[in-house]
Amino acid sequence: MSSLDEAVQSSGMLAREALEVRRDILDALYHANGGHYGGSLSVVDILLTLYRTQLRAHGPLRDPDRDRIILSKGHAAIALYAVLRKVGLTAAPLSGYASLGSPFEGHPDMTALPAVDFSTGSLGQGLAVGLGMAIALRGRGSRVWVVLGDGECQEGQVWETALLAARVEAENLIAVIDVNRFQEWGWNASAVPDPIPEIGRKWAAFGWGVIEVDGHDHDSLVSAYAVASAAIGRPTVILAQTIKGKGVPLAERDPVRFHCTTVTDVEHAEMVRALA
Repeated sequence: MSSLDEAVQSSGMLAREALEVRRDILDALYHANGGHYGGSLSVVDILLTLYRTQLRAHGPLRDPDRDRIILSKGHAAIALYAVLRKVGLTAAPLSGYASLGSPFEGHPDMTALPAVDFSTGSLGQGLAVGLGMAIALRGRGSRVWVVLGDGECQEGQVWETALLAARVEAENLIAVIDVNRFQEWGWNASAVPDPIPEIGRKWAAFGWGVIEVDGHDHDSLVSAYAVASAAIGRPTVILAQTIKGKGVPLAERDPVRFHCTTVTDVEHAEMVRALA
């Protein structure tokens, strides 16, 4: 970890930065006339702590041995972009999000934005790509972090990869799941407990180390990353328990609507005030 990142954590700057990132997300989605509020707000703390304490610790983007981060739940791209701007990996204005010519496309595109490690959008593919990267980077001190949604874990490709990753003992592969308990279609917490019931037991059954953590507690996330990074002989999954729409009561109260929606001028003002 760099001295900068130590200062970030010790000063409590992570909490302030998370608040700023959430404001940036609200403004960008408002100017884009809508988008994925809920899952973007829930994943902020996961992404921010990863980039502040993991990726940058392994050097600049040109370093082939640095850690990689894949946002498999690509519909939360605006959260990734806001974090990349916050940590200085891009300077493009978020006001261009989802507009023609902007590197900030609706889903992450590695051909449009060099700071993106892999293009995502079709759910379920990120972990498979991450496993390939992890195998290629073996013995180089690099780790591959794949951020998924819990609803995304209904995809069969996720479990095919989970099975293979354990078999090849991909100890440098770490999955972080944003467990916000809601998805756009299908199961949601108002009907059943979770998109994937007993998700921890399922990952353990596939041979993964399992860590459960509060996905909005920065210290707990950093500690979980440290434990996962020290794993030997098997991949690790971090189940980050989150709140969809975190930090914005209007979105928290109606996670189904705020999976992807537009807001009125009055609603936007209310949401911004909540982050003041």
